[in-house]
Amino acid sequence: MSRNTVSDKKAATIKRFTLKTLILMSLGVPIATLPALASEPSEKLAKTSQSTVNSNTDKWFEVAQQQTVTFTTPLGDVVIALHPALAPKHVARFKALINAKFYDNQHFYRVVDGFVAQAGSNDSHDATKFEPALLSNIDAEFTLPLSGNVVSIENKDMFAPETGFLDGFAVGIDKDKQQMWGLHCPGVVAFARNSEKDTASTEFYIVIGQAPRHLDRNMSVVGRVVKGMDILQKLPRGNLANGGVLDTLVENSTIVSAKVHKPQDTPYFIQTTNNEEFKQRIHIGRTLDNPFFHDNSYGPRPIDVCYHQTKATTTP
Repeated sequence: MSRNTVSDKKAATIKRFTLKTLILMSLGVPIATLPALASEPSEKLAKTSQSTVNSNTDKWFEVAQQQTVTFTTPLGDVVIALHPALAPKHVARFKALINAKFYDNQHFYRVVDGFVAQAGSNDSHDATKFEPALLSNIDAEFTLPLSGNVVSIENKDMFAPETGFLDGFAVGIDKDKQQMWGLHCPGVVAFARNSEKDTASTEFYIVIGQAPRHLDRNMSVVGRVVKGMDILQKLPRGNLANGGVLDTLVENSTIVSAKVHKPQDTPYFIQTTNNEEFKQRIHIGRTLDNPFFHDNSYGPRPIDVCYHQTKATTTP
């Protein structure tokens, strides 16, 4: 066997669910490949969703170390910032799976150019090595109560009454219903599921192309990539005839390991709406007040928060 291929058995296991992938992909929905084993997460996992997240009104939001995770691949590291306010049960599950080493030696087995990279198959591991509750279905968290930290940026969005940011994470806003939800901007991380709403369990996907905003309020968003989008763009692409599933799982599609950050790890910071650089980009985007532009006949223009995303860094 070539060192660049995984076992035929593992590849065949994932391919058995290709038909379901194709059916649900026709609806434009990233899906999990297998319903999980139980119906509710354990009490222990639910309690972990209450982890503290730093919050401030400064120019930078410091992501708490316990809400930062790294996926190591042969191509490099992908760092993800999580925000429990977006989907507390899913964030807790994601970290619990990482701590249990569930994702180690799994693959980004479905990669669709301009759309998503998906991993975490619930059928490509030895289930006896994990607690059943860790693999069980999670109740959907498509929308959450509106946080006082949300700042509205645009009220002419195509898919939401308003859009803005929660500590640098792009969100949709409905003030009448007092709801918010994570937006499917490039780099966003969410849980995959089957057609039924409460069927997310272990699989996740990362948006690697244009914003598929039709998925907003229909998937549980947990966070965003703060480092490594260039790594994700190097992943082997799947066979579109099979819904984007890779015909052969190669070394470069592997998740070597995943970890939740510890206090000694490098901290990450995300711009807030108070950041001057962000304010300037929003101003130019709305008014085209820049020597490059020569026609602003239809200004001021609406702001697409997925295009004008807040930046992330380790050195604010």
